[in-house]
Amino acid sequence: MKTIFKIAWRNIWRNKRRTLITIASIMFALFFAIVMRGFQVGSYAKMKENAIESYSGYIQIHKKGYWDDKNINNIFEFDQQKINDLESDPRINVVIPRLESFALASSGDATKGVAVMGISPEKENNMTKIKSYLQKGDFINADDRSVLVAEELAKFLKININDTLVLFSSGYHGATAAGLFHVKGILKLPIPEMNRRTVYLSITEAQNFFSTGEQFTALAFDVDNLDDVNNIEQELRLSIDQDKYEVMGWEVMNKELLQMIESDNAGGLIMIAILYMVIAFGILGTVLMMTNERIREFSMMISIGMQKKKLIMVVILELIFLTILGVIAGIIISLPLMIYFFYNPIKFTGEVVEAMKDFNFEPIMPMSMDVQIFIYQAIVIMIISLIAMYYPILKILKLNIVKGLKS
Repeated sequence: MKTIFKIAWRNIWRNKRRTLITIASIMFALFFAIVMRGFQVGSYAKMKENAIESYSGYIQIHKKGYWDDKNINNIFEFDQQKINDLESDPRINVVIPRLESFALASSGDATKGVAVMGISPEKENNMTKIKSYLQKGDFINADDRSVLVAEELAKFLKININDTLVLFSSGYHGATAAGLFHVKGILKLPIPEMNRRTVYLSITEAQNFFSTGEQFTALAFDVDNLDDVNNIEQELRLSIDQDKYEVMGWEVMNKELLQMIESDNAGGLIMIAILYMVIAFGILGTVLMMTNERIREFSMMISIGMQKKKLIMVVILELIFLTILGVIAGIIISLPLMIYFFYNPIKFTGEVVEAMKDFNFEPIMPMSMDVQIFIYQAIVIMIISLIAMYYPILKILKLNIVKGLKS
């Protein structure tokens, strides 16, 4: 067996030009497949991250029926000691109370319907890193009567820090909710839709504004590990009164986003499949060339006593060596580019930005460094090469030595 390995390794370097062409074809094919898939997976991961960590959280608890009817009257009171007990679970980073509703925001002659989010500033920042989105001014604290305004909304209302924002809405059980609020900071949020229509208050001030008392619309959970979400979700369902409350995981809350990702992913996989078809024909063409050029060589080796079975093993090993070399080279040349775009994602400019915002996408294209991208693409290339091996095997099995020696 050792001899067969040596013969196969020496054979691939007898014709260096042919070998380098084969390795290069596999290398560049794998390079394009890895980079293309890296951008796709990176974009999907960014969308999920924006949806989960910028808004929904990994799990939420609501009053039963709230998700289908997001009404200020569908609120609940949750024992603070119970929240503290949940946060003592090492799998849970923080439990974030929220009070969300809608209001008319006005400044001067400009008026717009907005989403008002009452948050616990420090807890919210632990998950959403909302403080990092601050463009101007200062962040609010738990006792603040000031507001944070999303950047696009601030531009629409023509307001800046230290200006006054008027909010008017309907509070709990029809109470009038109206107030003047000092604009303390301007935020540039990563989700375009939120950046166009969101105002943040401290949860205490939001409860006063909507006259809800110490009640919430949701408790959002930041979880340490995505793999723990399902288990925590099941445990929460068992620990609460399911006639009063409902527990939702991030996949249910972001169902439309996941459906869009699945649809786009299917299109991406079709493009990858087309690329692999081109790769397959390239590899098959190389194998055909290698085999037909060596018919005389194969016939000579068999005529001097080499068994067809061993000759087939030599040819298979040659293709395996070429494929492995091509795969390694493809991964090596793709890594620098992927690392660069991982730390420096592509940022779109011009009309593309507005088009992406219309679809509620952040106008960047990040790169994923998920190791599965490399593994899956390498496996596919290996499978294509294995399929291509059937041709030289059949050619050797059906080889007519006399005709082969004359060729």
